[in-house]
Amino acid sequence: MLITSLILVALSYLSPVSFPISLAGNFGEPRPNHFHGGLDIKTQHEEGKPIHAVAEGYVCRVTVSTTGYGNAVYVRHPDGHTTVYAHLQRFEPSIQSRVKRWQYENHSWEADVPFQANEFPVRQGQIIALSGNTGSSMGPHLHLEVHQTDTWDMYDPLEFISSQVHDTQAPKAHAIMVYPIEGKGSVCSGYTAKRFDWDNDIITDTITAWGEIGIALLADDYMEDSSNHYGVRHTTLYVDGNEVFESDVNGIPVSQNMMVNSWGDFDYFEKHHEWFMKSYIEPGNTLSCITADKNRGIIHIDKERTYSLRYVLSDFFGNTKEYKWNIRGVRQQLSSDTDHDNTATALQWNDDCKVQTDGLRIIIPQGNLAKTVYYKLEKKSGEYSMCYSLFNHPTPLFDAAILSIDLTTDTKSLYQKMYISKDGKYLSGMVLAGKVVAKTKDLGGWFTVKCDTLPPVIKAKEFNESKLVIDVLDTLSGVFNVEGFIDGQYVLFVPQPRTSQWYCMLNQSPIRKCNSQRILKIEAIDRIKNSSSFYSTIKY
Repeated sequence: MLITSLILVALSYLSPVSFPISLAGNFGEPRPNHFHGGLDIKTQHEEGKPIHAVAEGYVCRVTVSTTGYGNAVYVRHPDGHTTVYAHLQRFEPSIQSRVKRWQYENHSWEADVPFQANEFPVRQGQIIALSGNTGSSMGPHLHLEVHQTDTWDMYDPLEFISSQVHDTQAPKAHAIMVYPIEGKGSVCSGYTAKRFDWDNDIITDTITAWGEIGIALLADDYMEDSSNHYGVRHTTLYVDGNEVFESDVNGIPVSQNMMVNSWGDFDYFEKHHEWFMKSYIEPGNTLSCITADKNRGIIHIDKERTYSLRYVLSDFFGNTKEYKWNIRGVRQQLSSDTDHDNTATALQWNDDCKVQTDGLRIIIPQGNLAKTVYYKLEKKSGEYSMCYSLFNHPTPLFDAAILSIDLTTDTKSLYQKMYISKDGKYLSGMVLAGKVVAKTKDLGGWFTVKCDTLPPVIKAKEFNESKLVIDVLDTLSGVFNVEGFIDGQYVLFVPQPRTSQWYCMLNQSPIRKCNSQRILKIEAIDRIKNSSSFYSTIKY
């Protein structure tokens, strides 16, 4: 035990890049449906920069995808953490060779390759990859994450590499939103949320309220020599000197990612692309990085006097700024009117919920809702089922609900080709007892059953002695995989990011060049397992 403790203390982390760190994004920034799980480190607007292991350990996993992390390396360390390096251009040659072997063995470009503990050990500072712009990246950078290996909780990488980063800039508040709690509060004599902006750190508007209200904050953090803005690490709200809410964005379980939609004002973000982060906690939100008083941060304005409020904002490095303002209690008759249609049906946050009507059934397990929400069912005719809508705006859940839709056709020969579509896009699905069943994490939009019997379309784009380029199109369920064969031997086709093109570099394939005619076969399969084949001859 003592030896283990000494190892944990001794392990230190270095920068993953060989130049001064400048951040494009920090840990915990709110995003739709997730927190930003790491640091986005700028790579001087270029790809191909060496990426170094921040500490000793071993490569435990490598993934390749057109979305998400793109090309990513996972390194497990003896201190109980795993670091992730994402959006990479390519891997260290030995890792690249291992990944390529897996791709050929599995006939798949998209890869999730497990490594044994003794297969690829790394030293601190060892080059493991080159930086890139793969996956869901919008520009060249390195995305670095730190997870606790056993739980996979996400930790701020600044906890480990702060000595490599310089920051003396404090966070800055831009505005607050004041929310009257439905049927229990009012703001400025009204029953809807009101926004108030800071002007030179002062709110000049007079804010009045009565009853129960909640506050939300629009704020950003900043760093020297960068035009980027970042999420705020630490926020505390005081009312009359008493702490009512605190956030410390660190140690977030991956399972709580969707709860960012409850902490932030998701509806406002969808309309205005600004995250107001609430300083009160909705009853079903169990997010571990936020805490509040016994009233869940809800403020009771029940006296005709001035209430003094204060935010204290700070970043990882302790750069701090305070913002003060007042709310004046003005007695008012509270309205019992609700902001939802009287014909709407409630989904209770603290109960298992079911939506059941002719042809539609949705099961929402308890713990998936932050608060009680109200839906109004709409339906219209569709080709294979009715079309259903509960909400006309995105309504994300904390985890998946089970959705089933009855078929209005008994064409059993098509059952294996049917799926559930959400707003015209493939969701998933399987047919069980005349129903198509799928999972969804968002109740907003239109759901219906679609049928895909059309295979992908393959078209030759460019064939030469070094490179084969094809277009693969599928407008329904979408392309799942592409396989190439030359004289019956598998060759790897790689998708071109953000296009419908796939390409094969012949000089990187196992086919030896002998300047003879070869038979090329390409197979494409969609998510419903429709497949098509393309044949040609090439000289290689």
